[in-house]
Amino acid sequence: MSGFEMSREGASSIRPPLLHSDNYSSWKGKMEAYLLAIDDKVLMIIEDRYSPPTKTLEDGSIVSKPKSEWSAQNFKASKWNNKAMPAIFYAMDDNQYKLIQITKNAHKAWKILETAHEGTDTVKDSKLQMLQVKLETIKMEEDECFNDFQIKLMDIVNQSHQLGDPYSDMRIKQKIMRSFPKRFELKVSAIEEMMPSEVIRKLLAYEAMKLTSQPKRQKGIVLTLKIMMTLRVMKRMWPNLWHLLTLTSGTTK
Repeated sequence: MSGFEMSREGASSIRPPLLHSDNYSSWKGKMEAYLLAIDDKVLMIIEDRYSPPTKTLEDGSIVSKPKSEWSAQNFKASKWNNKAMPAIFYAMDDNQYKLIQITKNAHKAWKILETAHEGTDTVKDSKLQMLQVKLETIKMEEDECFNDFQIKLMDIVNQSHQLGDPYSDMRIKQKIMRSFPKRFELKVSAIEEMMPSEVIRKLLAYEAMKLTSQPKRQKGIVLTLKIMMTLRVMKRMWPNLWHLLTLTSGTTK
């Protein structure tokens, strides 16, 4: 293994998610969570635009302040920047590392990566427009299970969120309602007035009932996998609603 290159991501809390050329959208969200796990001040130092201490000379010029003149607050801010930088460095392969190799400021390194992968504001707007078209055109196929459709929808939702345009729970629910194939027609009228958490509950129950016609062994395996995958997606997609759902259902995990 050379430089900062890693062959794959690790599942431990020590190793950060790995950034490469085509996974920035998912990496950004994971990396924010990883930085928060180190300390919330590590992510704050990136968002608050840390700058090394400076001072103004008699001639009006601004120069870096010697460490001997730093205040306690200066040292504290520098400490969190110094924790953020190696975390970012070790979270990418060698090619991505080259983009920020000479950077010592965590905020600048973060913005360099953001611009390289998301583009300028104009490029972001263009990407958001394309995601909007995808959101409007995506449909659930007649033979597609709800979990598979929800994963595709969540990918669009997450990309838009990372680009600064999060979708509301109600907008997501309305999209789901408009995307049902014919086999769900009777369910639409029954759930259209429900909260998003109840919509998910009803759809899980509906698909579970449809599996009763399968052989027992196959039915049990498929049902377990589909419910586990759908609940996992729902927890990531609607964390607030997931909390409400677990409270109302009596689930503790």
